[in-house]
Amino acid sequence: MKVSLWRLLLVFLLWGLMVPATRVNAAPSWPEERPAQNQFTCKEVQVPMRDGLKLAADLYLPEGAGPFPVIIERTPYNKNNCNFRQAPYFAARGFAVLIQDVRGRFRSPGDFYQYRDEGWGRRQDGYDTIEWAGTQPWSTGKVGTMGLSYTCFNQNMTAVTQPPHLKAMFCADSASNWYIDHRYPGGALHMAGMDWFFTQGEAAKPIQENMPDQGGYKGNGDSWMNWHRRRIERSQGFWESWQSDNMADHFSQTTYNAYWKQFAPDEHVDKFQVPAYYMSGWYDRYPHSVTKMYNLIKQKGGTQLARDSVRLVIGPWLHGGELVMNRKIGDLDFGPEAEMGYAALRLRWFDYQLRGIDNGIMKDPPVKIFVMGTNQWRGENEWPIKRAVQTKFYLRAERSGSIESVNDGSLSKQAPTTAEKADTYRYDPKNPTPTIGGDLFVEPMGARDHRPSDALSLTFTTPIFTEDTEISGPSSADLFISSTGDDTDFVVTLIDVHPNGYAQILRESIQRASRRESLEAPTPIVPKRVYKLTVAIHPISNSFLKGHRLRLTVASSSFPKYMPSHNQFMQNNEDAPWNEALNTVYHDPQRPSVLTVPVIPSK
Repeated sequence: MKVSLWRLLLVFLLWGLMVPATRVNAAPSWPEERPAQNQFTCKEVQVPMRDGLKLAADLYLPEGAGPFPVIIERTPYNKNNCNFRQAPYFAARGFAVLIQDVRGRFRSPGDFYQYRDEGWGRRQDGYDTIEWAGTQPWSTGKVGTMGLSYTCFNQNMTAVTQPPHLKAMFCADSASNWYIDHRYPGGALHMAGMDWFFTQGEAAKPIQENMPDQGGYKGNGDSWMNWHRRRIERSQGFWESWQSDNMADHFSQTTYNAYWKQFAPDEHVDKFQVPAYYMSGWYDRYPHSVTKMYNLIKQKGGTQLARDSVRLVIGPWLHGGELVMNRKIGDLDFGPEAEMGYAALRLRWFDYQLRGIDNGIMKDPPVKIFVMGTNQWRGENEWPIKRAVQTKFYLRAERSGSIESVNDGSLSKQAPTTAEKADTYRYDPKNPTPTIGGDLFVEPMGARDHRPSDALSLTFTTPIFTEDTEISGPSSADLFISSTGDDTDFVVTLIDVHPNGYAQILRESIQRASRRESLEAPTPIVPKRVYKLTVAIHPISNSFLKGHRLRLTVASSSFPKYMPSHNQFMQNNEDAPWNEALNTVYHDPQRPSVLTVPVIPSK
């Protein structure tokens, strides 16, 4: 039985508010870091920006004779009064560390607006901060940046501005393009962004101005008066006046337009000049993003140094860096090799790039992936893997006998040769299929049993594998579809079905029908007309062990991960009336829907 949208939305809000490859069959070397040698001091400093504003930062300085190489992280999450994550770890090992509150957050004044002042716009806070740090008497002039998620994306934005003192980046778990990778993947609204605005107090202007600040509130009666004056000046209704401009813009700008292209560092990779190390996890939101940045820099980076030095590592992890790089992800234990020394890896990177210590990191394979199933690391020379065989599995009507779903179809290497009945299902946006596991931004995350959602979906499952079968890389589903609506979504999920029936979610992707040809100029579909729709499936690395099966599920929603389509074409589809639709997937000789996956040869 499907769950009501409003019940799911309530739960969501409650959650929110509270070349032959180099093979490495053993775990890659995450050597022990250098022992801490330095005591350090920490104090708040004010860093001047080009518009005269000064942004607050905590400066961790090793004791003893400097100067020191510098590591910077610029955060919206509170620099935390000289107790920020692993900043003391690096300071104790001889780096000056600068942790800065970005403009308009916590101790830094100004108006906060996601990434607007981080890149190549009128204000360039990232550039100004790096150049300030690179010219201080305690600095060697060699500056590295680090961070994950928000503080990785702002590195990508700032790299485009080419700060002369920037010498290296370590960038984890983030996007290459804010619209394509995160806000509107496949043209559908990703709810993680909305969740972020709520949890960070940025959804509403009065909340924003009364954010907690070190034991109190920086807002007061004047904050309410400012909000009230703004409301009068803009002739806004009460509820309209509450929504922050930042959130309103992200929700109203639904196509890939000039607004979003100001947050598209992937379109400016030719300006990247320094070595960059990218990292993500198979259960993170961004493995496709970091692999995209890796390849773009490899091909188009602005210097030979950048092209030769870029590195990539992807483990089985969730979103969140050092907090989640362990062996148990969701329901499953991926073994001791899954645990990684995040700090140790970054230390090796910065030791080499900022100090010139030849610790062997540049002799490692440029790509390291964790293959789930066999639960082993492997080094590769490229990504995607050149030796992968693009293998087609056709969607077929024959029952697999593996699950009681809407249709229980099969995946077969044999294309249909005779007529097969299409699969039609009713999609009601008021009762969406629930998201279970994967890269969901709230629990349940990670490796989870997807059977409750499978039962509400179309499923297509292979016969039992008679030998281990590794799929590593991006996949795609070419679906012949129709709908009684003039717009709708198609969500596909890759599943590893264990011998006991456990359905381990691997990767889920979405495509809005109206965005099938263009994210910039969407067009409706004609009701009941058949279209070929390609759903790009973000990369995985998983060995389907002997006795397991591969399953593809097809649905039209996954909530609360994606905002459900209302089945009516509008620029803001979510504002349309609640329309039900009959959606159909065809799989016959004239319309052979097919899943294409990269299979790695066993020898």
